[in-house]
Amino acid sequence: MHELKHGGSSGWVVKTAVVVTLALVVTEFVVGSMGHSLALIGDGWHNLSDVPTLIFSWFALYLEQKPPDRQRTYGYQRAGVLAAFVNGLILVGVSLYICFDGYRRMVQPEPVSAGKMLIVGIIALAVNASVTIGLARQHRDLNLRAVFIHYLGDTLSNVGIIVGALLIRSTGQQLIDPLLAFLIAGMILWSAIHVIAESADILLESLPKGMSLEQIAAAMLRIPGVREVHDVHVWSLGSESHALSCHVHILDVPTSESERIGHHVREVLAHKFGITHSTIQFEHEHELGEFHKYMPEPAGKKVGREQ
Repeated sequence: MHELKHGGSSGWVVKTAVVVTLALVVTEFVVGSMGHSLALIGDGWHNLSDVPTLIFSWFALYLEQKPPDRQRTYGYQRAGVLAAFVNGLILVGVSLYICFDGYRRMVQPEPVSAGKMLIVGIIALAVNASVTIGLARQHRDLNLRAVFIHYLGDTLSNVGIIVGALLIRSTGQQLIDPLLAFLIAGMILWSAIHVIAESADILLESLPKGMSLEQIAAAMLRIPGVREVHDVHVWSLGSESHALSCHVHILDVPTSESERIGHHVREVLAHKFGITHSTIQFEHEHELGEFHKYMPEPAGKKVGREQ
């Protein structure tokens, strides 16, 4: 129930952000064209890129709340990760476009209306800062974090536009505008690369960030009754949902004792590493015989207890 409420409140913030962003984009394009401000137009393109981002993110929030079915047994948790990946690619395209337009403006400078640039920059700062604050509590989810980064970058860009407008007004130096556009593009690209890398890791089922196979195996080996751990696989189902599968060697004990050990292992995985979905296959001593498998460490060492 908590997740549904979380998704509902997040969806409301995202849908509200779509409306105010579209209004802001129209304002920046019109005033930026009238005032010949590339920084303002570039920020308008940046904000326009937020619209498909927001729509895609809202749809992902809707899918994430759908229960698992026969086709998608894990549910739709990765819908948000896929949204983040696509949004990151959109941001890369936007940053490259702004750089291209900035180069063109440096070759053929145009006079910039610092007054119009300043007024719209202040309005945009108020809008983007409000959305950023609304998303601040939701940004642990990778999908919403991509949106949060979008708007945090927008907010910082608006601060730069305001400072740039004041500098152009005081110095009359028109090159400040395209240079400011390059700075905005760099900020967009930096955040995009981070989102793409993190979402790609999840889609490729890489080890979740901050986790270590050796630490996970060592924690399981400290549980009474666990002799060896091998074939350990850890991956992410979504931004904050992790899964594990492994083989655990225990003594040949009654079924009730095996269940107790399994319950203890799952508690350790959930509380210490946030792994809430685990598939554990027990191997009893008589099943292994003389052939023991171990999970290798990077240095070639074996994880297990010496007999």
